[in-house]
Amino acid sequence: MPQYDVYGLGNALVDIECEVTPEILQELGIEKGVMTLLDEDSQNKIVQNLDGNTFKQACGGSAANTVIAVKQFGGNAFYSCKVADDETGQFYAQDLKDCGVDTNLDSHPLEEGISGKCLVFITPDADRTMNTFLG
Repeated sequence: MPQYDVYGLGNALVDIECEVTPEILQELGIEKGVMTLLDEDSQNKIVQNLDGNTFKQACGGSAANTVIAVKQFGGNAFYSCKVADDETGQFYAQDLKDCGVDTNLDSHPLEEGISGKCLVFITPDADRTMNTFLG
């Protein structure tokens, strides 16, 4: 069994990043600089209203971000989480693997349900506004 410098346990969230203006946030009724928890339908409606915008995806969540940073700095990291057997969950598992982080997702089947996503809106002043569905 490998030795790890860091073992992380956390909520698996796929970060979906989109650059927007403060005016777009205002049109969507989203308060700038705040993290808001949403249900899946509300999150999907926001994405539909942003049709035509460019989105960038990456595995996220505080613990995942930490173990990825440890790996990038040369450490050995393991991350334990749960994702659903859906496109988002499969992306999350593959992205962690691509980052070189060992996970429990190889040895445990994906769960039923829906994987979590965080819409991350980035304004020109580099402020982040998050609308999160935990899954």
